Amino acid sequence: MSATRHRVEESRVERLADCEVKDFEEFSTLVPPTLQNAVLDALRAGSIPPELVPLFKRLKEAGVLVCT
Repeated sequence: MSATRHRVEESRVERLADCEVKDFEEFSTLVPPTLQNAVLDALRAGSIPPELVPLFKRLKEAGVLVCT
């Protein structure tokens, strides 16, 4: 991967504030099992890959994910 392409991909990653899952039961209902680890990894890393941004917005709107 070229350095230029890598920089462009990094700029698309959204940074997270301090976020946590408030309702794991609802989380498991709203997030497909295939994406649950990716979401939790993104929370730990403090950044959201572009493909997960819509899902994170839904989780915040539902009150499942709380960020300060």
